[in-house]
Amino acid sequence: MEAKEVEKIYKLANISLEGKDVDDLSNKFNIVIDFIDEIFDVDTKDVEFTEAIYTHDAVFRNDSNSKSVEREEALKNASDKEFGYFRLDWKL
Repeated sequence: MEAKEVEKIYKLANISLEGKDVDDLSNKFNIVIDFIDEIFDVDTKDVEFTEAIYTHDAVFRNDSNSKSVEREEALKNASDKEFGYFRLDWKL
């Protein structure tokens, strides 16, 4: 991942890069990406597939209706909004 891509990700996430070393962040992202690539190389042909853990005792709650957050309240801290929605600049 190049520094330009890191800048794009931070801008999309609305996170400041001020005081951060973009090249260092780029290297850290690349370490994670390389690790993920290694995971895909692991031979799992003899490993039994498990989709769920049946020994887990999850406690479920009943669904309940409640009032939603008003649109104005949800958008009050948005840095950019349009037509009553969050607006994202995808052309970075």
